[in-house]
Amino acid sequence: MKVTEDKPLSGKQAVFFDVNQTLVVRGLSFEASFREVWSRYTARWSTDDTPDAGQLWQAYIGKWHHRKKARATFKQLDELQQQCLREAFEEQQIPFSSAMTRDFMKEVLQLQVSAKTMPPHTLETLAALAPRCKLAIISNSPRAEVMLLLQRFGLHPFFPQERIYTALKPADKKPAPLLFKTALQALQLPPRHAVMVGNSWKHDVCGAVKAGLDAVWLHEDRDSAAEGKKISQHRLGKRKVYLIRRLDQMLDLFP
Repeated sequence: MKVTEDKPLSGKQAVFFDVNQTLVVRGLSFEASFREVWSRYTARWSTDDTPDAGQLWQAYIGKWHHRKKARATFKQLDELQQQCLREAFEEQQIPFSSAMTRDFMKEVLQLQVSAKTMPPHTLETLAALAPRCKLAIISNSPRAEVMLLLQRFGLHPFFPQERIYTALKPADKKPAPLLFKTALQALQLPPRHAVMVGNSWKHDVCGAVKAGLDAVWLHEDRDSAAEGKKISQHRLGKRKVYLIRRLDQMLDLFP
């Protein structure tokens, strides 16, 4: 259904954004970055019996899924990543230190960030929205990664640190309602006065709707004709969901 209201998000006082694949787009997957960093490490070593990148990755991802399933509690997701890496090193009988696991994951993060790009008109869209409402981040990515991305692309002026909400443990991740409720409580807003913008139907749209928010689904279409497509409006339960193809279409939703 096409949008019938002139400015349907009139009255919204806050806009929550996802980061990855919304404000920035991925160039390398976490797995590809992990494998590349391990290859760089082993290139410095003279031994021939070191596990290859595929072996270490399988050990790491196995530990990651096990700890996620066990709902292990860590203060931050990056701590969980380092713990899984330590366990993978132990399984593969690779000597390591705390500094090595920390530096390894830091290199993986930096490689991922360096391979990312920002979609056209992102800065202009945020600059136009900022005077109209509060902008905030709700992301499943580790806080360190979010901060690094915002700094690298010059987005940090739009998102003060106190308005960046990230999961402390896997169970807190979207679509769980905790991050949405935490953000609303911090800004002292009822759900009807905020909207969530993201690329993931499951995490961003369904998560927001469960928490009582309207949502904007950024669903890019590689079809060249998609640029001419208008914004459409849908219902998900009692909440409204707006489908956009480009981030700058957000400006058509606000007065």
